[in-house]
Amino acid sequence: MKLTRLHAADKLTFTLTGPEVQRALTLASLHEIRLLHIRALPAGVQAQVAGVDWLRLQALLQNGPWTLRLLQRRGPGGLLERLALRPGLPMGAAWGFLLVLFFSRFVWTIDFGPLDSETQTRLRQLLAGQSICEGTLLTQDVLARAQTAALQQSDLFGWISLNFTGARLFVESTAAEHQTVETVPTQSALYAAAAGAITAIEAESGFCTVTVGQQVQAGDLLVDVQRLDRKGNPVVQGASGRVLARVEKSYHATQSYYTTQAVLTGRSSTVQSWQLLGREVYREEPPASCTGLTEEAWLPLHLGRVTLPGVLHQTTTRETADTPCHYSETAAQALALRDCRAQLYREFPDAVIEAERRSTVAGDEAAESTVTYIFCANIAKKR
Repeated sequence: MKLTRLHAADKLTFTLTGPEVQRALTLASLHEIRLLHIRALPAGVQAQVAGVDWLRLQALLQNGPWTLRLLQRRGPGGLLERLALRPGLPMGAAWGFLLVLFFSRFVWTIDFGPLDSETQTRLRQLLAGQSICEGTLLTQDVLARAQTAALQQSDLFGWISLNFTGARLFVESTAAEHQTVETVPTQSALYAAAAGAITAIEAESGFCTVTVGQQVQAGDLLVDVQRLDRKGNPVVQGASGRVLARVEKSYHATQSYYTTQAVLTGRSSTVQSWQLLGREVYREEPPASCTGLTEEAWLPLHLGRVTLPGVLHQTTTRETADTPCHYSETAAQALALRDCRAQLYREFPDAVIEAERRSTVAGDEAAESTVTYIFCANIAKKR
């Protein structure tokens, strides 16, 4: 393509000199070449013509006794001419646009907003379980699955939204708020889980069969689901609530002096893998001998202050080994006492201990402890 054609949209200013200039202007008019701003000069005329008609005007007057001289061009033709002489510029711009369009489909950075570091770590692990990290080629299906999995973390988020735009994954969330929902009482009566003296009755529904101060035995009926009205007809109501009692109960535990436990050896190994644009470009092989507690971390890749679409995956293993442990007599007795209290709280989580009597025996191979607790707790249980 000739460079002169690039000036088709320009306005060209020229001079026309020679004998009988009027005849040249008439020829241009007859050939529908429109000339603008015609101004007389001592040796001819000065005029303007559209760039699209410039070649026609030159061809029309080239055999005549006239001389055409271009003075000025106005329009985009100059820029197009420079671009035509340097084709790498438009090609580079086009390739740059296509590359930006392509790479913007990858995750370059993840914006967690105001989340604290611990929550960010847990959310990173959740996203990594859905194959989402820096460098991932993200699709709507993968994003929807990750958001569904995040919403199932009821202890972390009350509401969460994952939005991907401009190569950045935005995390918007609200903190979880826990609210106790009362269940509908079932048609089951409440019975005493242990013997004791009733100290308070907090029955929400049902019909109480005991009073405050009454002594009950394990298995006694505390709250019934049915009673007869004045006419002798049964009235049924689900039983729910609490019946507090002062209980005296003993627990027994044994702790051996010699035992085996998994103990950290102090040795650890870190295995790294580099991922770029969703592909693993480098990976270290883990040592076969190192086994134990494992932690994973995903660190975004940076080149100076520029974030790259990749991630450094680190897997740290802290070695553990089964090691024989020897407890002294005092330590074994303390562990046995702790086990007794753990048994109490497993059976009665809301227990308030008022007094306790301890009995410990140091044997040849183990220490035995028996603790009698006097405590107040909810003893109402369903069978």
